[in-house]
Amino acid sequence: MPFYFMDFRKEILNYYSLSEDDYKELTKPLSDLKLPDFNAPPDMQKIKERIFKAIKSKEKVIIYGDYDCDGICSTAIMAKTFEKLGYKAAYYIPTRYNDGYGLNVNNVIKIKEAGFSLIITVDNGISQHEAIDKANELGMGVIVIDHHETPEEQVHALGIIHPSVSHISEEFGCGAFMSLITSAALLGSYDPYLTTLAGLATISDMMELRNFNRNVVRIALDNLRNNRYPTLMSLIEGDTITEKSFGLEVAPKINAVGRLVDDKNINLLVKFLLSEDENEIFKISSWIKNTNELRKTLTKEAVEDLPKDMFNEEGIVIKLDIKEGLIGLIANKLLNEYNVPVIVFTNDSIDKTFLKGSIRSKEGFNVQKAFESLSKYIVGGGGHAFAGGLTIKEADLEAFTSDFIKLCREYKFTKVEPPSIEIKLQDINFTNYGILREFSPFGIGFPEPTFSLKDLPTKSLQFISFGKHLSTPISINSKILGFNMNESEIKSHSSIDLFGNLLTSTYRGKTTVEFRVSDFITKM
Repeated sequence: MPFYFMDFRKEILNYYSLSEDDYKELTKPLSDLKLPDFNAPPDMQKIKERIFKAIKSKEKVIIYGDYDCDGICSTAIMAKTFEKLGYKAAYYIPTRYNDGYGLNVNNVIKIKEAGFSLIITVDNGISQHEAIDKANELGMGVIVIDHHETPEEQVHALGIIHPSVSHISEEFGCGAFMSLITSAALLGSYDPYLTTLAGLATISDMMELRNFNRNVVRIALDNLRNNRYPTLMSLIEGDTITEKSFGLEVAPKINAVGRLVDDKNINLLVKFLLSEDENEIFKISSWIKNTNELRKTLTKEAVEDLPKDMFNEEGIVIKLDIKEGLIGLIANKLLNEYNVPVIVFTNDSIDKTFLKGSIRSKEGFNVQKAFESLSKYIVGGGGHAFAGGLTIKEADLEAFTSDFIKLCREYKFTKVEPPSIEIKLQDINFTNYGILREFSPFGIGFPEPTFSLKDLPTKSLQFISFGKHLSTPISINSKILGFNMNESEIKSHSSIDLFGNLLTSTYRGKTTVEFRVSDFITKM
């Protein structure tokens, strides 16, 4: 038998086209990591002066956030900063269904009537011209801390903290990172817990993991490992803390509340992140987790209850009577099940004559190009190559569907073998997994490497759950796991190429290294 050896680290460097110097930069000690100079943004000094003036004069200050994980973390960072300055600012999280996104005129009027003189928008505000002009008209000041796309004309705010407007970094940071920079300017340093919240939001809002964004995530994960913050730990299953703890466990649970809750209870999310009371943390954490389980149930039931004969073979367009916050999740489930472009619509919660939609796609059908072709129907929306959101008039649904299906017929999904590092079964071990983790955190702009196992005989594979899932032991410490892989279909072929990622899992106290299948190609 020929001797086999793989230089695992070198293969990963080649995969990313990284040099040894690049590797040293990626893995340099945490003590060497830098975050932005918090006093550098052009408007920071006047923002600090206005906030300290408000505190000294005991003005009523309100932080106006957003209902996703980034918006919740942004709000919590600023609210906790005021607490540390010895002042209690109010905060408000709008609901997706009653308030919509961003500061609006109606709520500005209510804020004025409640006696507030300073509004701080976080994770919103950069495009809310009308609402901010109304606040100015009513004698209130507005500070905008945001990261969304800037309009041609700047809003008339007292000061703006924004990645590009404030010249913070070439990479766009999330809203919570902008709040963190403002917090550090007010406190004189970066607070560890608040930095951890910004790292969570960076992962949740899918920011590109380069430079400052990568640094804040690395620091955040280290803070969480060392301090085991009760709030965040209460939402994490198990003891291992990685970027997946943020992206797959904490963030989805927080986002589930924003997807479902349509009343003031959404503000409990901020209260939760601010709390240091164990009983309160447990109580709100249980509510968050129960809401997330409800989200899973509603999504699953919505897909299972759909009559299968209603679907077109080329693409799927359906309208459901369901909360808007769930339509993207349902679209994703249908995409994975039927492997065609999917749009799920529901009635707009404010104006029922409009439909809000969410689209999911794969390689071969470009969402942005589809939107261009369907622009005569689309009132508003946006997205990227494989996902997007849109609004159309309900009266246009039939014509829109017809034209969408025509595009689906023209642009079919294409099966593309993903770039991968080819490995052998014996390479799936703890040593190599440790080398892989040296390159973490992984995310947008620096995705986790895809590995491949080529030409495996299908007869060697084992399945569970009546042939529904692939589960093949490699050794006592390693295995291959793949969900929704039909045994009879796969074993009708002689061999298979598996593509996936390496991870660890713990079951009944035993930890194993897994090759988790993400895609496969069967061969005769």
